[in-house]
Amino acid sequence: MAENKTMSLKSHEALITALAQSPATGMVASASHDKCVKLWK
Repeated sequence: MAENKTMSLKSHEALITALAQSPATGMVASASHDKCVKLWK
């Protein structure tokens, strides 16, 4: 995230509705209409 790079991953089966990034842990959380929340490191 700090380098402003982009990445494409198959992550959810539906529209992603929210993203949050933690500077303390370096993790990203994504939430979707597929009723899943995923954590990314």
